[in-house]
Amino acid sequence: MVKMQIPTPEQWLRHLMPLPQEISFGDTVICNPKEVTIRVGEKASSAERFAATELTNLFRTRCGQVPMGSRFELFLGIVDNQGRVEGRPLAQAHRLAELPNGDQAYVIQPQGAEGLVLAGLGGKGVYYAARTLAQLLEPVLGSEQVVIPLINVLDWPDLAERGLWNFPQPADWIPWLSSLKLNYGKMSETRLYPIERGKQIHAEIERNLMVESRLRAFNYLPYILHLNFLHDVGLFSAYPELAGKGDGALAGRYFAHKGGNQHRVPCASNPLLVDILAGWMMDIADQGAEEVSCWLSERPAQCGCQPCTAVGQFVLEARAFVEAWRRVTSAHPNFHIRLFLSTTTAQRDHQVLAETPPEVKIERACATAMERVLCVPRDLMANPLLDHYASQGRWLVSYDVPLTVNACVDTPEFKLPESSAHRVRDYVRHLHRRHYQGASGMMAWRTMAREICGFNIHALAEWAWNANGRSEREFAVAWATIQGYEHPELVGEWSELMGPLEFDVYDSNFPICYSWGQAEEMVVQRRRPSLGEGMFRYYADAGDFDRKLEVCQRALQLARGFASPILALETEVVRSYVGLAKSIYQVAELVATVELPQLEQQERMRIALQNLKKAEAENLSAIRSWRSALGAEPWHHRVHDALQATTKNVQGICNYIKDRHLYFPETSAMATSALEGVGSKKSVP
Repeated sequence: MVKMQIPTPEQWLRHLMPLPQEISFGDTVICNPKEVTIRVGEKASSAERFAATELTNLFRTRCGQVPMGSRFELFLGIVDNQGRVEGRPLAQAHRLAELPNGDQAYVIQPQGAEGLVLAGLGGKGVYYAARTLAQLLEPVLGSEQVVIPLINVLDWPDLAERGLWNFPQPADWIPWLSSLKLNYGKMSETRLYPIERGKQIHAEIERNLMVESRLRAFNYLPYILHLNFLHDVGLFSAYPELAGKGDGALAGRYFAHKGGNQHRVPCASNPLLVDILAGWMMDIADQGAEEVSCWLSERPAQCGCQPCTAVGQFVLEARAFVEAWRRVTSAHPNFHIRLFLSTTTAQRDHQVLAETPPEVKIERACATAMERVLCVPRDLMANPLLDHYASQGRWLVSYDVPLTVNACVDTPEFKLPESSAHRVRDYVRHLHRRHYQGASGMMAWRTMAREICGFNIHALAEWAWNANGRSEREFAVAWATIQGYEHPELVGEWSELMGPLEFDVYDSNFPICYSWGQAEEMVVQRRRPSLGEGMFRYYADAGDFDRKLEVCQRALQLARGFASPILALETEVVRSYVGLAKSIYQVAELVATVELPQLEQQERMRIALQNLKKAEAENLSAIRSWRSALGAEPWHHRVHDALQATTKNVQGICNYIKDRHLYFPETSAMATSALEGVGSKKSVP
């Protein structure tokens, strides 16, 4: 038998994600897997048994056998009133009830050299204890030998709810997310049946997956769709009187949607709306759901009838949901709701919050631009109203954790690579300091979601659990260790270079500066570009472009040494956006500040346009190379949106200047050659 090398405490910790709040290492037990046993009490709950089964399956997979020995015992259980688990005393048990989010807290404690006890105040804590031990054992389990550290752990999450607002393949993703101690996900297959006048209202949820997810301490949450989308299930066909009155009842299009239905809100003062909402809620509660998310209309709108205008659309919608919930609690007293406030407006939030019972949770999304100072410094973010309620103990969650490149969640337009632990940690720590109870992120696609967003999802899991634990570099090293990188420390070094830089690039009015043609518009209107604002938010001076490009080059040298090309290709994409921003800045500055009819300025513009076309080509090539490494066409349209946005902006800028500001025939010909990539060096006569 080849002896397995015993990891040092530092090496052990690199396999843990997230890092526990308190952990210490004692001696190590080395034994044959046959000598280990995994046990629960005779009256163990289904949650305790499930956690034990997960550990058993880990042994079965890694060791080829079920542990049924007698030398070393792993005992899982719930702590009783005396601080014991089936008679086994736990020194730290008395602290569990005092910890934040104590229902998820857990303790792991050695029983001499003969075992470990894994315990919590309930099934959630037991499950998380099992996950921590599983992460430690995964790299040291073999068919003939297992290395078990005698650890003391006391652990709890800083934020009660951590997860993803949307994600693909729930049956596959929920086990993965819960293995990282993420515990929330929107139920993608919540179905509201079409409405027929005078007939019973029906809804259908993924009940089996919801129940199974609870064993993993995961809340797979059903929802009732934004009220301005209810025409999709026949609301206004069945009840025309519920259609909001007037053009003001049109909620408009979601920011990322440049066309399509404008979605009429309902007449929320009509009591029929409560009947319909209560019908859906009752059906959902009857299927075993403990909670439902209730979505107010997602954009500014107002039914024009007198009762609605007297109170306000969102106040009345919130009242309708609360009244429907109160009806349901007569049959399901433990059923709860949460209100998802309008995503892009704060209209009368103060009244909604003042009226809504404190036991109703509050959800918020697409509010980054409404809360963050949109110029340096970027660490200023606040919503005085919501922050006040959070500080008073009101339960609030944000779904705006930046898992993707998009600067604001309400612009989910580009599908590009981003691995910025710094950006994720910044946002999560903001929420923690502001006393929010939950932090989640959203993605605007399903295909390749884990490959593209996996790094940032791990970062969310890390700091939503332990906001003040690892540094960004330490996190990246741990992530690389878990992913199997040969030199994790170099990945940490790469992350220290690229994390802040990607934060700068993707938090600078991105992607709307391209997707909505704002860069082109700036040039066409001859507005002077302002460093420190907009798409140039994190460029302190003109030299910052080259300084950031130099950082990219250093990071690229590191990344090219990794076996996987993905981080190198990501670096090239980010570098290309810095180069593109530099070229747009130079062209915009020239257009706004010089007399273009002068011959010497014509030559300067010719060179600037040539550089802009080169930056465009580099950006398009970098995006295509990165996406090709993940898989061949067809690609998601959001990849093509990114490509098309670059081309449209650059072409628009070049056409504007060529058509209006290149007056002299030979100069104009040279500029035309530059636009076509030739770039003549002939001097101006």
